[in-house]
Amino acid sequence: MPDAKTDESEHARAPSVWRRRARAVGRALLGDRPAMIALLLTPTLLAIALDFVMRPRSLLDFPPFEWLNYTGSSLASAGFWGGPMWLVSRLFTMRSGRARILATAGLVVFFGALFLPYAVFAYGGQALYYRIFHAYMGRETVRLGIALRGTFGAWLTAWGGTVVLMVWLGLVATAVVVFAVRKAAPSLRSSWPIVPLLGFAGATFCFWIDFVESRSLQAAPPDTCFIHGVVTAFRFHLTRRSMPAKGVSLREPAPLPFIEQPAHRPNVVVILTESVRADAVCSEPGARTGRPCYAPFLDREGVALDRLSLGKLTSQASGTFSACIMLWSGLPPDVDIQTAHRSPLAWELARAVGYRTAYITSQNLRYDDLAAYVQRAGIDVQASAVDFGDTKDPHLGAPDERATERMLRFVRETRDLHGASGAATAAPYFGIVHLSNTHWPYRVDHMLEPHAPHDENPLGDVHELHNHYRNSVLMQERTVASFVASLRAIPGWSDTVVIFLSDHGEQFREHGRLYHLNNVFDEEVRVPGWLVAGEDALTREQRASLALYRDRRTYSQDLHATLLDLFGVLDQRPSLPYGQWLSGRSLLRPPSVEEPEVLLSTTSGVWEDDDPQYGVMRGDKLLVGGDARPFMCFDAKSDPAQHAALSIRDCGTMIDTGKRHFPMVPPR
Repeated sequence: MPDAKTDESEHARAPSVWRRRARAVGRALLGDRPAMIALLLTPTLLAIALDFVMRPRSLLDFPPFEWLNYTGSSLASAGFWGGPMWLVSRLFTMRSGRARILATAGLVVFFGALFLPYAVFAYGGQALYYRIFHAYMGRETVRLGIALRGTFGAWLTAWGGTVVLMVWLGLVATAVVVFAVRKAAPSLRSSWPIVPLLGFAGATFCFWIDFVESRSLQAAPPDTCFIHGVVTAFRFHLTRRSMPAKGVSLREPAPLPFIEQPAHRPNVVVILTESVRADAVCSEPGARTGRPCYAPFLDREGVALDRLSLGKLTSQASGTFSACIMLWSGLPPDVDIQTAHRSPLAWELARAVGYRTAYITSQNLRYDDLAAYVQRAGIDVQASAVDFGDTKDPHLGAPDERATERMLRFVRETRDLHGASGAATAAPYFGIVHLSNTHWPYRVDHMLEPHAPHDENPLGDVHELHNHYRNSVLMQERTVASFVASLRAIPGWSDTVVIFLSDHGEQFREHGRLYHLNNVFDEEVRVPGWLVAGEDALTREQRASLALYRDRRTYSQDLHATLLDLFGVLDQRPSLPYGQWLSGRSLLRPPSVEEPEVLLSTTSGVWEDDDPQYGVMRGDKLLVGGDARPFMCFDAKSDPAQHAALSIRDCGTMIDTGKRHFPMVPPR
C-alpha cells in the first residue's frame, strides 16, 4: 500500500514541476529576461515618437476607431522589424574567431545595406515629406513616385540639400537601434525563433493585404506608412501588375510661355463644395426665373439675391479628384497621367499675370497625396484640414467655417499688403475655398434640421438619409452666405467675382446605389453653380452672355475657360502647354448655336475607379457605357430620371466620339 506521506509530497511537487516547465517554455520563447524584448521594438517606438513630434494635434484629434487603426498599424511595424531584430541579435553573441567575423559581416550587411536605407526614408524622409506636404509617404506615394519620376533618386534630387538631413537622421536612428539590439542580445540568446518568425509573417501579411491605413487620416506611424508603400510596390511587381497609370503625386509643371498682362484683372474667389447635387441648392432666385426656388440664407437680406446661374452645370466626373483637376486644369477626363501632372493649373496662370493666389480647404489633403499634387501649383497661401484641426472624420474634413474664415483673412491680408487705396494700386487675388462637410456622413447642426424625418444611417430608410443630407447642405449654405456677406463688406468688392459650384453630385439610389463615383447620370454629375459679382467686375456684355447659358448644359471645362477669361488669358490659351486639350467655353462669351460633345467619366488620368463608367454628353443627350457594358443612349429632357434607354442611333455622332475616346467600352 502506497505511503500517504509520499503521495502528499508528490502532490505538493506537481505545481512546482509545472511552474518549472512553464518557465522553461517562457525562456525558450521569450529569453531569460522578457522585458528586454522592448528594446527590439525600438524602430517602432522611434517612429511613434517622431509622429508625436510631427503632428501631435492631429493624433490627439483621432477618433477612437482611428486609434484602433493606429494600434494595429504599430503592431504591424513591431512585427515587421521586431522579428528580424530578434534573429539578428544572435549575431552579437557570437564569440569564436571565425563565427565572430561572419557575424560582424552579417551585422554590417543587415544594418548598413537594409536598415540604414529604410531608416533614411522611414524617419528622415518622412519627417521632411510631412514638413512639405502635411502627409507621410504612403501606399500611393511610392508607386506613383516611381511611375512619374523614374526612381527614388529623382525624388532625392528634387529635395536638394535636405537629403543630407535625411541621411543624418537615418544614421542616428540606425545607431540607436544597433545599441538597443546589442543590449538585448544576451537575454535572448537561448530563445527559439518562433515568436519573431510568427510576428514577421503576420506583419507582412497585414502589409500585403492593405491592412495598414496610410491613405486617409494616415492612422499609422510614419515607418509603417513607408513600409506599406514599399510592400505594395513590390506586390505589384511580383504579381506582374503594371505600375499605376492613374493617380496624383508631385507635379513637374511644364514651363509657361510669356503671357501678356491684361488691362483688367478682377478679384476672383471660387467656392468649391463637395457632393452637392443641383436640386439641393437654389442657383438662381425663383423670383427672377419664375421657378419654385428659394435659398433661405443666400436670399435673406440680399446676401446673394443678385447671383446668376451658371447654366445647367454638369461635372464631367462624379469623383472629387477627377472633377477638381478638370476644373483646375481644363483637361478632359481621358488625358494620361503625365499630361495631368504637367499641364498648368489655374493658380499658376493667375500668378503669371500678377494675382496673389490661395487654396484654402477643409478637405483632408492627406488622402492619396492630393497635398503633393498642389504643392507646385503656384499657390502663395495654402491651408487645409491638417492646419485647421478638428478632423475627427477623414471624409468630413475640418469644419467648413474655419476654411471660409481663413480665406477672408487671405483677402484682407492681400488688401493690406498691396494697399487698399483703390483698385489701381491693389494687386488682385485669386483663391479657391474648397469645402468638405457635405461629404458623407454629412455634418449637421442639430439646431438647423428642418428636413425630417432624417437619419444618418446608410442602411436605413433612404429618404431619411436624403433628408439628413439636405440638412447638411442647408448648414453649409448658411456658412457660404456668411462668407459672401463678409466678402462684400471688404473694400474692393466692386471689382470681385465669386463663383460657387460643387465637384460632383450625390446618389440616393436613383440608379440603385448611394453616394458618388457610381455613374455619370444627373444625380451624380448635375451640380449647382452660380456667380455673383461687384458692379465693376463684369461688363454688361459679359453678364448678358452669362444669361444666355441659363437653360444650356455647361461643364467643368467651361468653368476653367471662364476663369481664364476673368484672368484675361483666354485668348492666349492655344500657346499654353497642352493647350490643344483645352476646349471649354467661357460663359462670359456668347454660346455657339451647336452644343458641344463633352466627355464624362468616373475614372481619369488622376483616379482609377474600380468600376469605370464613361459618357459623352451633348445638350441633354447622354451616351453612357462601361468596361463591361456597351454604350446606351438617354435623354434627360424627355426622361429626367434617365431610366429609359433610347435607340443608340438617337445619340447620332456621339457614338463615334465615344468609341474614339473610350475604346475599352465593348461593342453592342
